[in-house]
Amino acid sequence: MKKIGSLFKDGLKDGLPIGLGYLPVAFTLGIAGANMKYLGVKIYHSLSMGLLSFTGVGQMNTLELMKSQETYIGIFLSLLIINLRNIVLSLTMAQKLDPKTKLGKKLVIAMGNTDEIFALTIRKEGKISANYFLGVMALPYVSWFLGILLGGLASTLLPDNLIIAMKMALYAMLISAVIPASKESKPIFYVATISGILSCVLLWLGNIFSAQNTPFAKFMADLLKPSGIMIIGSLLSAVLVALKFPTKSEEEK
Repeated sequence: MKKIGSLFKDGLKDGLPIGLGYLPVAFTLGIAGANMKYLGVKIYHSLSMGLLSFTGVGQMNTLELMKSQETYIGIFLSLLIINLRNIVLSLTMAQKLDPKTKLGKKLVIAMGNTDEIFALTIRKEGKISANYFLGVMALPYVSWFLGILLGGLASTLLPDNLIIAMKMALYAMLISAVIPASKESKPIFYVATISGILSCVLLWLGNIFSAQNTPFAKFMADLLKPSGIMIIGSLLSAVLVALKFPTKSEEEK
């Protein structure tokens, strides 16, 4: 059995590449947050969000929803839908963790169980030590916080054209993740396509209802705000694709 310190050091070593990859993404999020000063967003708001929300897509969408003046409940429900996959990841990780892991460590591990960290740690043979996992997530978490801090500070020094280009890097990151997966998997391709079409259609309907002055139109306009479009589009596209590509065997499950 390895000592606690040795397991933690092994985790630090394995988590270093993930931390380096998170740094530029967090940097662009720091810039995006700093450019929302007109909404009263300060750099410490972005830092607090980074400490509590260890998710790039979630934090990016939070900033976009804040720009749209969304309600707290709308932002909460949107993030819940976006991060539903983390429930599955955590359930899987719970089966791999050392049974002796205490509840406090499990809660910290649940927050740090990002896609990349999960993909790295789940490949370990046998049970996973909590100290190893904490080592893996340590540098990515520090890099995330540091990247947001540096991005917020750099926004006051960089020219506007460069800031706009760096904000686009977030969308480029998402596209680079979706396109290769869509080429390899028909379900992913259909989900991406249908959700994109639904988002455009729902946005168009929302604008139509916003121009009308009836109780029903007001209700629909409120429903089809950015958070509502995100929730409806995500759930509906996922249901349609699940019906088209059902699981066929126990092995596939």
